[in-house]
Amino acid sequence: MKIVQLLIVVLFLSFAACSSSPAPRNPNVAPVWVITPSMDGYRGAVGVAGRTYDQSISTQRKLAIKRALDELSLQTKVKVKLHMTKEEVVTNSQASMQTHDQSTYSANASITAHIQDAWMDRSSHELYIWMVLDK
Repeated sequence: MKIVQLLIVVLFLSFAACSSSPAPRNPNVAPVWVITPSMDGYRGAVGVAGRTYDQSISTQRKLAIKRALDELSLQTKVKVKLHMTKEEVVTNSQASMQTHDQSTYSANASITAHIQDAWMDRSSHELYIWMVLDK
């Protein structure tokens, strides 16, 4: 009876040792998507944000997301138009200057994306957000 119990325990430990679990990622090494955000058939972008004025991780995360979305919008050919005029007037040796600028952003279509992964660089405390376009 003890031999059967011992055999069951040995088999259980053998199966537990053979289970496949992913190797833990080294937190000091940047993931491959930091350098190559468009891969595996996905069009992606990475937004990076350092420590923010309020030292809040949520503010840092929002900034990184905004930067990744800005990069994705540039990749999808969002058009930016900038118009600037400058007017200088001189009257009785007194000069005045007025500058007017106007920016217009237009896109042919909206983009939808999701956060694929995030990574915090422990040495610089920069947060990296990887966003990919939805298919």
